[in-house]
Amino acid sequence: MSPLVHILVLNWNAYSYTIECVHSLRRLKYANYRIVLIDNGSTDNSEQILHRELPDLPLLQTGANLGYAGGNNCGINYALEHGADYIWILNNDTRVDSNSLTALVDALERNPDAALAGSKIFYMDRSEHLAYAGADIDYLRGKLCHRGVNEIDNGQYDKLEAVDFVTGCSLLVRASLIEKVGLMSEDFFLYCEDVEWNLRFQKAGFICLYVPSSRIWHKESGSAGGPENPNVVYYGARNRLYLFERHFPLLSRTTATVRYSLWHIKYLVTVYLQERKRFGEVFSAVSQGYRDYVARVVGCRPQRNSR
Repeated sequence: MSPLVHILVLNWNAYSYTIECVHSLRRLKYANYRIVLIDNGSTDNSEQILHRELPDLPLLQTGANLGYAGGNNCGINYALEHGADYIWILNNDTRVDSNSLTALVDALERNPDAALAGSKIFYMDRSEHLAYAGADIDYLRGKLCHRGVNEIDNGQYDKLEAVDFVTGCSLLVRASLIEKVGLMSEDFFLYCEDVEWNLRFQKAGFICLYVPSSRIWHKESGSAGGPENPNVVYYGARNRLYLFERHFPLLSRTTATVRYSLWHIKYLVTVYLQERKRFGEVFSAVSQGYRDYVARVVGCRPQRNSR
């Protein structure tokens, strides 16, 4: 029998995305899988609607918004308790190719030194344009670089290979290694938690694989509210600094922090010149991210200052 895969689909106030994603998953050609839904404390009646529309699937309720890491950790624990060999963490704003899971499992089965495997990802609204085709970390500049972004797929990224990180949008993990490395860090709440997890697996001696024959389409921050959402800006600023601190060598940690700070200054100037109405909330999000990093604030963004 094929290895048992638990597919985790995390929902937060976006039940329509989740239902569409599940309909896509039901067309998978891989035989031995279980879909597990996790509702992350939604306030839009998601739990009731998902129970009604997808009554055959287990639905875990976190009781509060635990963030991407906390919500998925709930599902990971469930999968481990129910005998999963592999766990596929998949964003709910995605559509999958019918062979996508087969390709991921095959890659890990053939490469015992690999802990994680990730898909080739396309934009949902521009189905031939790439959003992720492997990734590199520029340790001196502090950049997390997705290969192929906005390029038309002409087979230029069709090599299965080890990469610096696999994005959490579509990530298959070998369940037996989680006890050794641990769950996702809930300190990050949202953004960079997937990269940090990748780096922990690599420090434990394993590689992360980009699998181009596994293809999915992604709405890009559909649930999170888009890249310009103030909370997204906040977590992006704060969590990148924690990532530098925890996983970058001392010299590159310093240069990366300086360069990242300079990038944020340039970003704020651009917002001020081009979108002045948004400047206040963007400046607040960025500055709070840096302040909270210095103050060692982790987890959810403190509500006293969020908008």
